[in-house]
Amino acid sequence: MDAEAEIQRLCLELNDAGYTAEISWGRVVVSPWTSISSADVVESLVDMLFPVKRANGWRIHQNVAVHIPPLLDHRIPDLTVTPRHPERHDDMRLHGYGTLLVVEVCSPGTRTVDWYEKPMDYARAGVPLYLVVDPVTAPPTVTLMSGPVGDLAMDDERQPYQEVVTVEAGQPLELPEPFGVKLDTSLIFD
Repeated sequence: MDAEAEIQRLCLELNDAGYTAEISWGRVVVSPWTSISSADVVESLVDMLFPVKRANGWRIHQNVAVHIPPLLDHRIPDLTVTPRHPERHDDMRLHGYGTLLVVEVCSPGTRTVDWYEKPMDYARAGVPLYLVVDPVTAPPTVTLMSGPVGDLAMDDERQPYQEVVTVEAGQPLELPEPFGVKLDTSLIFD
């Protein structure tokens, strides 16, 4: 079996065992199950996004991988919103440019990765909107990154998204089209 297939097999086995197994720079990165507080944040976001999801026939996924080119890498966001039939890289991974929104909820153990590695990865994949919910910082914040830079190299040091908007808990955050909704961030951390 070639190395890529072996790494993918390992990720599938770990994911089937209940872990979050991602591939970053050809390494398998394993995270424990999500905390209840992080799951509550995701549920609050789903509640807010459900009307626009239903109106447009979109899908909301949890734990679906996004392919990060040019390697076999993938990340597994806490929440992904896609059209009804997003473009797939394979049975395990979606193409980032086929998503509508990717969300990561920071924890003390993932905060650095969510803020410094994943923006570059998601921008390289073409994810149009990347939302970082950070309950770890005081006060909690929600940050929307949009307009991925299209020509990022793997070791690029530029800001990966053209626009970055951060609000504190309680302030509204507008999701641009195709969403066209304002998130009530006070409900995210409730």
